Amino acid sequence: FSPLYYSTSYDGYVVDMVFDGLIKRGYDGEFTASIAKDWELVDNGKSIVFHLRDDVTFSDGTPLTSADVEFTYLVLADPSYTGRYGSMVKDMMGYEEYFAKQTDQFAGVETNGDYQVTFHFKEALRTNLENCILGILPKHYYGAGFTIGNTSSVEALSSKPLGAGPYQLTNFSPKEYASLTKNTNYFKSGYEIKNIVCKFVDTSTEVTELTNGSVDLLPKLIEKKKISELRKNHAISLNSYTRNGYGYIGFNCESGPTADVRVRQALAYSFHIDEYLKSDHTDTETGEVFAVSQFYPYSQVCWVVDDAFREEMGTYPFDLGKAEALLDEAGWKKNASGVREKDGQVLELKIAAMPDNPVLATLIPMWERDWGSIGIRLNVAYIEFNTLTDYIEAHSDENVDKWSMFFLASDFLGPDPHEIYSTYHSSNIGSGKSNFARYKNEEVDRLLDEGKGKLSEEEAKPIYTEAGKILTEELPVLPVYASNYFDAYNKKLTNFKTNSLYNWVDALEDAKIQ
Repeated sequence: FSPLYYSTSYDGYVVDMVFDGLIKRGYDGEFTASIAKDWELVDNGKSIVFHLRDDVTFSDGTPLTSADVEFTYLVLADPSYTGRYGSMVKDMMGYEEYFAKQTDQFAGVETNGDYQVTFHFKEALRTNLENCILGILPKHYYGAGFTIGNTSSVEALSSKPLGAGPYQLTNFSPKEYASLTKNTNYFKSGYEIKNIVCKFVDTSTEVTELTNGSVDLLPKLIEKKKISELRKNHAISLNSYTRNGYGYIGFNCESGPTADVRVRQALAYSFHIDEYLKSDHTDTETGEVFAVSQFYPYSQVCWVVDDAFREEMGTYPFDLGKAEALLDEAGWKKNASGVREKDGQVLELKIAAMPDNPVLATLIPMWERDWGSIGIRLNVAYIEFNTLTDYIEAHSDENVDKWSMFFLASDFLGPDPHEIYSTYHSSNIGSGKSNFARYKNEEVDRLLDEGKGKLSEEEAKPIYTEAGKILTEELPVLPVYASNYFDAYNKKLTNFKTNSLYNWVDALEDAKIQ
């Protein structure tokens, strides 16, 4: 539970309750002050000066100062840092020199007294402010064993978090629950709910647990049967909004048959996504569709996405004939048994799948039917989530040959198309980094770098549109569904407001229990 090291949305919920940042997103999606009381752009937009509140303490009562802000970003810039958020400091002044151990001073963060901190960036980028949103770590706690070039002591405290957020972790049992209580030293009003328990529940019984009072909130539901059932329950409220993300297939672009773009395209043409959406995301009673298909990499909430953008993006309508032609072109020919071979190797997809996943319970039989019909063999390995993340993230360099594809769902933090940078930029390939597909394209790298340098959305949009076209054609990631989210909760919970950019943890600030 560390802002620097967490990798799942579940851990992220706890992180967001325990830690607070200089700024945060409000209900309208705009940045608002938090630990910082205000900020200003100087040096033609290349530096951001934050003036900190002087009444903020960590949950142990220690005052939060500029030294804690500086320490947090020093860890991110450290050459030994193994988390996935290092990109937040790469645009800062002096990063390369500090990372290369040429200096022990990081020029990107400058303190001026206890309550002023300045971030210095190499360029005036549209994305600079968002890189200042990280939860702040207390230096006196996390920095006790820290030395430049050795961040292991910081990471070791991830299971015992200490922050300045509205709650503090009181108890935790892996894969079971996390208990939190109100931080009595918290500096802002609100957060009237004193105790929070994040509990793992079986997806097959979660609706029953909500209706019988075992849990009070089920966030981000997407299953049509559950939503239909809960709509009929007068004791339950539902918030509905467009998801800022999607469920997707990630392809291995470095190793195995999916390293060939033609194979990835063939898999897209031979995947009947519309059939899946009708099966899992359409209310049979009302005909309401809770999800749409897309092949481009941005979320439906992203400001680059509109009707004109969608018309420019490629699509992959279900077409087994086109899929077979692509496989033939790629050299994968059917043998006497109807199985595709190339250079003596069978076309086999190693699918890394999590057990008891309701989406995969529908998808895998469809893939076996349709991909099998065109001569592709499937080897489904059911592995736990931690093993999957070990394959594609934590130790991806050592496991690159163990998988061809995986299925995950992902949410973006904001509406900016820069959100996809760490997913597709080649600088983020490697163990502990976020380019899980290990995708490399110099033109995409150039466009993503150019795009973040445009200060206005109008200037940036054509650049991200061009990047979207390439990524839609080359398909390192194949979005499967972009759904609506439904937050279902007991009506005793009031003033509970959520939307695409403001999740249930954010909503706790104003929520009350009757």
